Amino acid sequence: MASGKTKTEDVGTHFRALSSIASSLNKSSDELTRTVGVLDGALKKLNIGLSTWVSYAHLTAEPPEYGSDQIGYAKIDGKWGIALRRIWGDQALGSEQEDGPWLFGDAPREMRILAVDSLPQLIEALARKAFNTAERIDDKAKQVSALAVLIDEIAKEQEGDKSRGGQ
Repeated sequence: MASGKTKTEDVGTHFRALSSIASSLNKSSDELTRTVGVLDGALKKLNIGLSTWVSYAHLTAEPPEYGSDQIGYAKIDGKWGIALRRIWGDQALGSEQEDGPWLFGDAPREMRILAVDSLPQLIEALARKAFNTAERIDDKAKQVSALAVLIDEIAKEQEGDKSRGGQ
């Protein structure tokens, strides 16, 4: 042993270093999660009720296989919030698997760190989806309104027929 240290002493040195940085790591991670929580709270107040996902990392795969890590806004265990998931599958086999989804604070730390850069894309995708959904709802409401008017007219005609036939 040229260095005069044993492997056990090396492990001890590294463990001491790890112990000293662990508190800082956890504090930084908690602050990141708290800050994303502010955005999450603002989204909840909007009561959008729409799920949207955007990919922020693509996993290496040969087509027809695919995989990606995604950040989204979704309902997880009955709670709406910013969430993370990993999906992968094989298009040829029609199979897909998923790790998660997790609400942001429950997701693996490494995924949270990588995902935050895609928050602007998530907000943009959510806004686009909300706009498109509002347009679709308006169209459907017009269709149902026209149907309701038609049904109401038919019902009135039938009431008139019954009253004339009963005289």
